[in-house]
Amino acid sequence: MRLLHNDGTLVHVAYNTGVHPAEDLENLIAHLTRYAVPVRRKLSVDRLGVCLWLAPAVADHLMADRIELVRLRRSLEERGLEVVSLNGTGGRHQEVPGPDWAKPERYRYTMALAKILAFLLPDDVRFGSISTIPIGWRRDWPADLHAIASRRLERLSRELRGLYSVTGKTIRVGFEPWPGCVLETTEQALRRVGGIDSEHLGVCLDACHLSLGDEKAGEALRGLAQSGAPVVKLGHVHNHGKESPSTQPVIEGTLNAILSGAVSGSAHVEVEVHDWVAPKTKGPAALVARLADELDWTRSNLTALGLKLAA
Repeated sequence: MRLLHNDGTLVHVAYNTGVHPAEDLENLIAHLTRYAVPVRRKLSVDRLGVCLWLAPAVADHLMADRIELVRLRRSLEERGLEVVSLNGTGGRHQEVPGPDWAKPERYRYTMALAKILAFLLPDDVRFGSISTIPIGWRRDWPADLHAIASRRLERLSRELRGLYSVTGKTIRVGFEPWPGCVLETTEQALRRVGGIDSEHLGVCLDACHLSLGDEKAGEALRGLAQSGAPVVKLGHVHNHGKESPSTQPVIEGTLNAILSGAVSGSAHVEVEVHDWVAPKTKGPAALVARLADELDWTRSNLTALGLKLAA
């Protein structure tokens, strides 16, 4: 979905398709038909955003055959779907991340996603976002691994700049801090990646993480404002309900910071429902209903901030 701020900024809202992962292109398109199209219809919108999770094998397939990439773009357009963001965790499926940033496979996969996204972006959209892992899965990294990862990020920065020069599309890669990883906080992410490229490398903010108080949202936004690094995406947005803190304050604070110019970045909002398991007896309809409810909740929170649905 697209929502318009009164200053003309487009806010893109999408849901993460990793909730119904596909290991090949045929199933990816089939799942979009089975889930995304009914969700769009339930929301009564002409265009629905989807944040694609592409398995490494699918990314390789699309890079090797441009006809298949064209096919994917046409399949999205025919179904009233658009892509401005990709989930770049990798791995064999959504819940098991792929190689860390010390390994060449991580760079190759991320750069493949960047090229795919630049092609899939709608013609009137200049910015695309890719979320990636917080460097690695160990809290303490030896200096040699950190040096290797830093060199890969510097190469990634150069290649993303080259991609812009060819396509006119700016693809931003955001590192999502998470406890127990090399990057546990926004401050650590800014210290390690913020100085490399303030246009193409930034941070993905996790609304759930921030709303639960593991890290203060205000402090994270102030750090981003001071560094100039972009908020690449606001992810893991959903309504926790009465038993847990809502992500609504984080949505409001982050978007206000971006829209006011206090923080740079892409106004991309990603809804996730990975913590929910559908009853087997209800089939795809249960997941469609849950996704539609969460997207409607997010839309309501954004319109309450004064944003209006865009065509």
